[in-house]
Amino acid sequence: MRKLYNSIIFCLAAALPLLVASCSHSDPRTQALIDLRDEVEDHLDELEPGDWIIIGPSAAMEASVPAQSTQHIHVQASNVNTLRQTLDLMERDDRLSPRLWTCREQEQPNSRRTPGAARLRTHLQELLTGRPHYSVDERVILLQLTNQQIGRRFLLIHTDTTLPHSSICVELDYAGNTAVPTPATPAPRTKYQHADLKS
Repeated sequence: MRKLYNSIIFCLAAALPLLVASCSHSDPRTQALIDLRDEVEDHLDELEPGDWIIIGPSAAMEASVPAQSTQHIHVQASNVNTLRQTLDLMERDDRLSPRLWTCREQEQPNSRRTPGAARLRTHLQELLTGRPHYSVDERVILLQLTNQQIGRRFLLIHTDTTLPHSSICVELDYAGNTAVPTPATPAPRTKYQHADLKS
């Protein structure tokens, strides 16, 4: 009888992890993140230093990059979750290093009152901390994208986030390169003196 009892306990213990895994994968949100990670990983393998990833691209950003050098994917996730998954994949692969660009317009008083904007800024700041990033006017980012050299590739990840000025651009560099160069655009230098440059 005791052997039967022990066998039952053993079977239940062995089946529990499978049951938990099955339940977690049945959650649509969990499955969406798994799908997101898989899709981003497939495209990330094709990108090189100098290429760009644009998460939640605005219409202006989409128009600023050459169509022939651009790939589009659509995911069921927010900008922040997409960025988090992308950064995790890059850190795990240790081949590329991100330089992040965000729109300063998010900090304007009228944007602060937009529903969901405060949560976006809070979660985004957690991901920006400790990583090279720029917080500049959106038009500066547009100039940066427009002036890229021929041959650069762009991955546009369309997300569920619809907040204005919420796009996040990831400029890819060689892993291990922690230098934050001055943005190479023809915009007046004064536009960068107020940029929030952190490394």
